[in-house]
Amino acid sequence: MGTRHLICVFWKGQWVLAQYGQWDGDAEFCGVKVYRFLSVAQNVEHLKAGLEHHVYCPTNAEIRSMWIEAEDWDEAKHKAMLIPLYVYLHPKFDGINVLYPSLSRGTSHKILSMIARAGRAGGWERSYPEGSELIQETKIPLQPELHFARYSFCEWVYVIDLDKEVLEVYGGHEWKDKIVGSHRFEDVRAGEDGSEKLLPALRGSYTFSELFLYKDNEEFLRKLAWR
Repeated sequence: MGTRHLICVFWKGQWVLAQYGQWDGDAEFCGVKVYRFLSVAQNVEHLKAGLEHHVYCPTNAEIRSMWIEAEDWDEAKHKAMLIPLYVYLHPKFDGINVLYPSLSRGTSHKILSMIARAGRAGGWERSYPEGSELIQETKIPLQPELHFARYSFCEWVYVIDLDKEVLEVYGGHEWKDKIVGSHRFEDVRAGEDGSEKLLPALRGSYTFSELFLYKDNEEFLRKLAWR
């Protein structure tokens, strides 16, 4: 289901990840996946190592080049296998998912595991354009979309604060002028859709030590304000 969302990481006083996701962003699915990732202490340490040494933000020109490479991959597969155009919507036949999954809107929460694996292994593997080989890459390209948190059609935001060791879950929005005190996203540029008066609404906040103790998904979900 199309539920647009962000997976964010705040570390060393700055945003280091803001991954846009297109599907299944609700707490029962994406939120649970983030919780389960953080409930394993080793994942957090590997995530830090990956963020420290194995991610980078390409230039706009580099990103365009990556998308052209992915489109060429799609075109080649379409010609070789006679894949109908509508099948491009399926991840199996989507070049960006195969070649540069960190830039895909379908990667969502899986970006955390991808970065953590790179932190553990010292890099990540991506498919060769022909799909027959794997190339060991040193760094994962990221395209931060933090500004999306201030758009009215952003439905969920998951913030992993590695400095405070806290997970914050935001769902929906609240009026900016009704908020007392500071807000995590108040300094993020607002969208151009009339959302400058809105901010993501905090639904739940969890310490990492709290997440370690939860026995099941329902314990995690029970704390969210809207349940």
